Amino acid sequence: MRYQVMVDHEDGSGFHQFFESEDFEEVKAFAMRLAFFGTHPVYVYDSKVGDRIRNFEDPKYWL
Repeated sequence: MRYQVMVDHEDGSGFHQFFESEDFEEVKAFAMRLAFFGTHPVYVYDSKVGDRIRNFEDPKYWL
């Protein structure tokens, strides 16, 4: 899968994959809801770009 939503473990020992999908909009919505309602740090990793997605509006993540 191209996009992975990563969440910090409850004990603070590091991030683990929580959700993955090929659909950018699905991952974006999931990560934003999880970050808003969750209590742990969240980020999205793009395996094609090889980095964390810092700006969902950047067109490099849309293709």
